[in-house]
Parts: sequence; C-alpha cells; structure tokens
Amino acid sequence: MIELLKLCGFEEHEIESELPRIEKAFNKLGITDEDIKRGKQRLTKYYDIELKGVRKVFRLIVRELVDAMLLKEEGKKKIIYGFMSPGVDVIGSAVVTKSKEMFVIHHCWAFHIVFGCIFGKMVPILEAAEKKWLKAGVVAHCANVKTLVGPIVLGLFPKPDLLITSGLMCETAPKTLDLLHEIYDIPVIYVETCHDRGIGEYYDEIMRTAALTAKNMKILAERIGDVVGFKITDDMLLEVQDAKGKLQNAFSKVRQLVASSDPLLLSPTHDNIWMCLNMLTLSIDDIAEAVDAIDTLYEELQERVNKGIGVVEKGAPRIMVVLPAGQTDPRLEHLLCEVGIAAVVSDTSIPMPMPSGKELKDPYMKYGLGIALQALGPCLAIRIPIIVEGCKKYNIDGVLDRFHVGCRVVAGDALLIESAVKKELGIPVLLLEWENFDPRVYNHEQYKRRLEVFKAMMTKKSS
Repeated sequence: MIELLKLCGFEEHEIESELPRIEKAFNKLGITDEDIKRGKQRLTKYYDIELKGVRKVFRLIVRELVDAMLLKEEGKKKIIYGFMSPGVDVIGSAVVTKSKEMFVIHHCWAFHIVFGCIFGKMVPILEAAEKKWLKAGVVAHCANVKTLVGPIVLGLFPKPDLLITSGLMCETAPKTLDLLHEIYDIPVIYVETCHDRGIGEYYDEIMRTAALTAKNMKILAERIGDVVGFKITDDMLLEVQDAKGKLQNAFSKVRQLVASSDPLLLSPTHDNIWMCLNMLTLSIDDIAEAVDAIDTLYEELQERVNKGIGVVEKGAPRIMVVLPAGQTDPRLEHLLCEVGIAAVVSDTSIPMPMPSGKELKDPYMKYGLGIALQALGPCLAIRIPIIVEGCKKYNIDGVLDRFHVGCRVVAGDALLIESAVKKELGIPVLLLEWENFDPRVYNHEQYKRRLEVFKAMMTKKSS
C-alpha cells in the first residue's frame, strides 16, 4: 500500500498520518493486496509516473475518493452529488471552501480513475447496475450511468442529501436519476440547459445556450444554499472562477507544449486525469495545489523538450483524437503509442472562439459561456470547422474519429465529421466504435490491426 501511495504522490509524513483512513476507504471498496499489486503495475505501465507533476495530480484524485468513502464516519453534515451536471464543480468548490462540514462531489470522476484506470475493477460495478434496469451490450445503455448506479446499489457511496444532473449532453442521465429518486428516495434537482443543435449565427446560438444555463445555475445555487444552510454569493463563485482560471492557464501551457512537440512528450493516457482534475470540487487552497501540480509538470516536460525525450519516435504520424480519453480504461490511448502514432491533440482541448463584447462580470453567465463553448457544446456546423482548423494548426496527418456508441449525440456526429475532414483536408480518418466507460468493449487485437492500417495510410500519404 505504501509503495502505491508513493506512486500517487503522497509524501512520507502524509502517508504516516493518512494511511489508516486510506486503508479504511480501500477496504470499503474491496481493494485487496492483489489489487494493490495490479494497481502499481498499471500506474507504471500506462502513466508517466516518474514525473512529479503527474504524481501530484493522482494524489488529489485519490484523496477525493478516500474522502468520499468516509463521509458518514467523519461526520459530514450534508452530502451532494453531481452527475453530468454543469456547475457542480464551481458551486461545489465554493461550498467546501466555505465549510469543511459539507461535501460536494462530481460523483464518478475520481471513482473512474482510481477504481477503473488504476485498479481495473469496473466490471463488477457495471454488472451490478445491469442487474437493476440498465441493459448490457455495446449499443444498450451508456456505461457512464452504470458507474453512477452501480456504487449506489452496492452501498459503496452513502446516500446523498441532494443529487444533481442535467440533460445537456445525455437524456439518459435525468431518466436514471428519476429512477434513483423513486427507488432510493434520493432528492434530485435537474439543471435545465440545452445542447443547441440548430444551425444559426454563432454568437446568437452561444449566447442563447449560455443565458439558459446561467438562469438555471442561479436556481441550482439557491437550492444548494437551502441544503447546506448558507447563501452562495457571487463573490464566492467569482473567487472560485478566478482560481480555476489560473488552473486553466496552466493546462493551456502544457497542452500547447505537448501539441507542438516532436517527439510527442506525453502519452494521451494522461488526458483523462486532466479532465478529472478539472471536475474535482476542490477548495480554493486545493485548487492552488492543482495549479502547482500542472506548473511542475510543465517544467518537467520542458526538460524533456531540451533533452529530446518523447513517448514515440520523432516524426511519427500526428493525429487528432475526437472525444475525450477513455475515462475508466487507458488501454486504447496506450496502444496508440505502442503502434507509433502521436496523438498530439483532442478536439475537446481546442479552445472555441469567444464571442466579442465586454468581459462578463456575472459569474453565472461566465460559467454559462464556458459550458456553451466546450468542444461538445456548439452545434456540428460550428464544431466541424473547429476540428478542421485544429488539424491545420497542429499539422495533423490523420483523425481518429472514435465515437462512444452509448451516446446518440456523438454517434450521430461521427460520420459527418469523417466526411467533412476527408473533403476539406484529404487526410485519412479512422472511424472507430468505442465505449468511453466500459473496459469490456476494448478489443486489443482488433484495435491494433486497425491502428496499424491507419498508420500505414498516413505514412503513405506523407511520403
């Protein structure tokens, strides 16, 4: 256990004081000595754990899951879970900064990384959900909602005082919470927002989505305030947004360095831990720790640049990857490096153009714009040009157009993205069925063969 915690960035003095808590939390999760051994192997295989910045990020993620497992024993007065819900990270950070007696978590993020990516134990969780009402199979229910239902039905996570979701990206999330409310009597609130799929003027569409999100975020803040017993003020939210803005600036520096590197500096397996870090409901002090972790990573990656160190050979084909990295299983991203393909950027990490106008001082509109401008937020008529321009900017040789088959939105977009990239750029596109949350779908030999053919197509075109 101690060796595993050191790999995850825990210092000697911290291990001494925190080990009893961590052991208690891991015992509740059913983590065995064999799991610990496998976890150490997976950390060293799939992640550049020798980098101090990477270890620091894992520390924050593990710590949040441990805290979540011990809520009742440690006397937290109010517990709030978010699931695919905008605003939980910012409002939650404001709440936990104000009071250590409260706990807010974006439910599945840390669980995905620790239980899935580190220990490789997601299958029993998915099977527990499938024994309820969520169907199994590649084209059945999305495994993300199963990673919410599974821990609740198994009693791993305590019953929350409030569960929050939205239909922004997934109509299954609100339906799932309906059932959790009816079966387990969990209070639920739905944040109304929209994934605007219409084709219209960019500015109007973005502002319409942002305004609706902002309106309902205010309602959410009032409801959370009622639960925790104090008002969530604009100043509290602005303080969190300022702190998270520094974190985003640190991430931007790392992403630009990686995207421009040759050889590729860092495996794309790390993309999922960056996403998780962004969604943790950290206090202001903890956000500062996160900034320090990413700043440390930037310095370490700059040293790799100076020494010419990379994770694939210099001159390897450069690709853009569609959609975020696998959130419970790093094997596909790791396979890209094994095959010799440099995944330098994802469409989800390319910033969208900000509408013109004065800086918004309303924290709700600032957050609403952030939601509207995320890579999967705008309609496809806007998203495709962003992908095409990103390919030009980063000298991309091909696009891995993977699509999460459990999601109607992205599955429907995949063919149109493939067609547009081939037409506009004439570069190879690999259309790949994939499940972002279910490791059972991963087929190593099939994926390897297809990636090798994809690499050959890119190499032939560039020669």
